[in-house]
Amino acid sequence: MLKAIIMDFDGVIIDTEVIWYDIFAEWFMKNKNYHLSMNEFLQCVGADTDTLIEILEERSNLSIEREKFLNDTNKIFIERSERLPAKDGVVRVIESIKNAGLTLTLATSSSRPKPIKHLTRLGLIDYFDAIVTADDVSSIKPSPDLFLKALEKANVHSEEAVIIEDSENGLLAASKANVKAIWVPNDITKHSNTQQYYKKIKSLSELIISDLASEF
Repeated sequence: MLKAIIMDFDGVIIDTEVIWYDIFAEWFMKNKNYHLSMNEFLQCVGADTDTLIEILEERSNLSIEREKFLNDTNKIFIERSERLPAKDGVVRVIESIKNAGLTLTLATSSSRPKPIKHLTRLGLIDYFDAIVTADDVSSIKPSPDLFLKALEKANVHSEEAVIIEDSENGLLAASKANVKAIWVPNDITKHSNTQQYYKKIKSLSELIISDLASEF
């Protein structure tokens, strides 16, 4: 029986991944005269920027001032994401989840302030029964810790939940947590080469919660 839905934030609720890629690509070109490829960027989607920095320093022999990189890119992100709307289908799906009597939990590799700010701005925060962030676990995606904590918060077993994710790192984490995942790729993560999902849909506007629940 389906009892809980666990949603990712970045790239699922608001379309931040495209913004992040543009910001990162601009920064590396301006500061390092380096073209950041989509495949390189995908390494950190759903995870953290340390992963990307370590890969670039090792493979491309770049020396990256982490504090400057994070400060510069975060400042631009705040400016560009201030008015981002919820992605297509998000509000309807969230309302359907709650109308169906299911528990709704957020599980994100971001630190707590960002999702809290945007969910509040969008009027969606009160729909969530629990919010699990990078601040609550020792390891983020692709580690399963965020999803295991979300299951604990929802008081459900892995077979009673579904995860909605956009990234390969998120799908890997879902697999490690033994939870079925629905992959909703965006314009960035559609380039991922993964088969670790229960269902793949183009947009949350395609997801019918009653139909999903009938499969459990």
